[in-house]
Amino acid sequence: MPDIITFIKNEALIRRMTSEEIANHLGYDKYYFSRKFKEINGFSIAEYLSSLKIEKGIAAMEHSNRIIELQDISMFESSSSFANTFKKFTGSSPQKYRSDMNGLFDEVKSFENDNVHQTVEYYEKQDIFYCNVTIEVPKDFEKGLFFIGLFRTPIPNHKPICGLATKSLTLNVLENIPKGEYYLLACAIDYSSNIISYFNLQKCLRGRMIEKLSFPVCSGKNYRIKLRPPIPEDPPILLSVAKLLISSLKKTIQNNTNF
Repeated sequence: MPDIITFIKNEALIRRMTSEEIANHLGYDKYYFSRKFKEINGFSIAEYLSSLKIEKGIAAMEHSNRIIELQDISMFESSSSFANTFKKFTGSSPQKYRSDMNGLFDEVKSFENDNVHQTVEYYEKQDIFYCNVTIEVPKDFEKGLFFIGLFRTPIPNHKPICGLATKSLTLNVLENIPKGEYYLLACAIDYSSNIISYFNLQKCLRGRMIEKLSFPVCSGKNYRIKLRPPIPEDPPILLSVAKLLISSLKKTIQNNTNF
């Protein structure tokens, strides 16, 4: 499968091949290929292709905010399909995503220097299950923000079931986990003065638990995630962690004020 992923990233995407064309090129029946791809990776070939395209669009925002240009760079056939897929995976239209970058960047930098809030929690709804997560980083990683979340699939192109933005490697508790099976994923972003580095996460450290975690069976357990540089087989990280962090931080502050 690593060779197939490399082919998809380096050739199929550039040639704008469909999932059926990729299957034919590799000598597989399209239905067999689609079924095995999802069985091995946890997400469909169509979702993977779309996610790779949106990742290209986000990276291109460093130099452009023109929809037609972003659409072309992202390999979409139309601006409407690009805009609809972009919003599906990021929660914002391309225009809104780009216009929000500067403000979100300033607020994230403020959080980095905030001595009061060390951890910000996100969850869909209150629940009783939890787990503990310790992060391990390479020796040359100096300082940054860590994002930990439980996701429905191993490709983080949607909001987590619950998650944390934290400055700490240890004592991280994911709470309010509902009953179900989820993937535990984490990534790290170096403190930076470059705005795009908080949105284009192609180069950020990442890690995951390979097996799905099932709750309530896994409730109360301790997990250690070893972060590493990205490898070709890694799926894109499309979730706007900056947006999720700031919206959750504002909610936390508001709740504390009301209390």
